[in-house]
Amino acid sequence: MNWFGIVLGVMIVLIGVKPAFQKAQRQIKRTRRNIKDLQRRRFVLSQQVRTLARESLSQRLTSAADGVESAELTSHVKGLTDQVNSLESVDRRILVTDERRGLQETGWIVLIRRTEGLPMEPTRVVKLWEEGRYYFFFASDLTRARRKAQLRFPAAQGYEILDVVPHEGDLSENPTFGAKKQSA
Repeated sequence: MNWFGIVLGVMIVLIGVKPAFQKAQRQIKRTRRNIKDLQRRRFVLSQQVRTLARESLSQRLTSAADGVESAELTSHVKGLTDQVNSLESVDRRILVTDERRGLQETGWIVLIRRTEGLPMEPTRVVKLWEEGRYYFFFASDLTRARRKAQLRFPAAQGYEILDVVPHEGDLSENPTFGAKKQSA
């Protein structure tokens, strides 16, 4: 064979292989494009997973802190509730309802009781009202002190004035009423 035959044979083989070669090149380009696309999607998904992981960690830390804070608040509320209950069980305070004072007026302590409690009132408050509560009023005499107390706490609403005592001095000491006076 001569050189021409060899070259012609090679050319025929190359022309026959060219479409397959071009097809293989297109397939390689598509595959590379798909690989780049997959890498982009993998990166985006990786970022989303990291964001979710950070958020999950943040929520877990927040929920743990919330649990601790909730427990602290619950114990604090329980302590305050216990303190209120203990104070209300021995509530003998003198409540000042009228701070205005005329020149001729003196202080009067009025013991008031309410026979029936309000529908939604706690039982310990109802009990305190049944025992009687001390109120401080300024008035010129016993009758006016009683009248001021009756205006503020009318008998039509279930209030009853048990005793009225003049009070001279500070309000830090509890006055003695009725039987307590005799036993003291």
